[in-house]
Amino acid sequence: METPPTELPPGAIGPWIPLTVGVLNRCTMETPPTELLIDWLRLIRSPRIGPVIIAELITHLGSPEKLLTASRSRLSTIPGIHPTLLKTLETFRQEIPIPPIANELQRLHDLGGQMLMLGMPDYPPLLAAIHDPPPALFVIGHPQLLHHQTPITITGTRWATPRGQGFARELAKELTRTGIVVMSGLSRGIDAAAHLGAMETEGTTVAVLATGLDVVHPREHQALQQQIARQGCLVSEAPLGLQPISWAFPPRARILSGLTRGVVIVEAPEKSGALLTARMALEQGREVFAVPGAPNDSTRRGNLNLLRQGARLVENAADILEELHWNRPAPVVPSPLSTPPAGGFSGDAATILTLIEAGTTQEDDLARCCQLTVTALSRILLHLELSGLVQRAPGGHYLTTRPG
Repeated sequence: METPPTELPPGAIGPWIPLTVGVLNRCTMETPPTELLIDWLRLIRSPRIGPVIIAELITHLGSPEKLLTASRSRLSTIPGIHPTLLKTLETFRQEIPIPPIANELQRLHDLGGQMLMLGMPDYPPLLAAIHDPPPALFVIGHPQLLHHQTPITITGTRWATPRGQGFARELAKELTRTGIVVMSGLSRGIDAAAHLGAMETEGTTVAVLATGLDVVHPREHQALQQQIARQGCLVSEAPLGLQPISWAFPPRARILSGLTRGVVIVEAPEKSGALLTARMALEQGREVFAVPGAPNDSTRRGNLNLLRQGARLVENAADILEELHWNRPAPVVPSPLSTPPAGGFSGDAATILTLIEAGTTQEDDLARCCQLTVTALSRILLHLELSGLVQRAPGGHYLTTRPG
């Protein structure tokens, strides 16, 4: 099975996400000309053209550039094209002024992000194959993860029980130890647990957002979102600045399922929004897995309904690997943070906490004192931050929250 590479040259991922060392090589991709990106954004922001039409046009013409430069006579030869759409394709450049689009691209660049266009080689092939792929994806982190051969989405309710969160975390650990990329939606509950489990084993994870990439939602996931950008990838089709809004979440579900080979529903009540992701997966021809629950367990009523409809029962990573006919590589030694001893932290985590309390607060200094890579240090700091024991301050410093 393919295993992701493990090194990244030092660099910066944006003013709000400091990055010194990551876990993946940046893939070599040609950057499309700015003029092409601007025209593409202006076209897809037209209120009269949607993702299904864009996908059909790309299928006939081959690339965004050919679509943007096609003559009226060439466009009119495409089956099903109508005069209103022809007029839209001819006049889209006048519909949305250039400055706002150019400013958005500059802001994306300042964040360390990039735009992937449908029809270009760097666009995720699994997602490109669905009925309504996003015409553009905005990403921060390591976009080559979106081309991984073995991605799995783990998701579920935001109102998860501790048992459900624990299962999601352990399942993500098991999967990433075999080289699988774990994807989820960065929501509270099951999603957050899946992301955390993936990163605890120094695995890779992808978070698909329903907001702009410069928006943190929920607010308490700021540290988690930053860590995913360092270690994995953040993905959104939403324009920068878009705040959480109800209509943006259903379209996000089709990306969560479309990017992966299978979707695992860990915990979902009968009305859970996570069931939409499962339905999208079925429509896209993906495998759907569900964790079983007791007949009277309301927190997994949605799971039971999925199992009745033919979803695959999953109790551990081996069930997923077997169903998808993926060979299971030798397991990776678990991270020492995977099972912290009762009553507190030990090892490097305890040393780091002691150093911060003693006044060594800068990330580089902590890495040097503990002889840790920045990737390993960031993972431990994230664990301490999410546990409420430290907080990040400006300038790459960390402060203890424990009473002195």
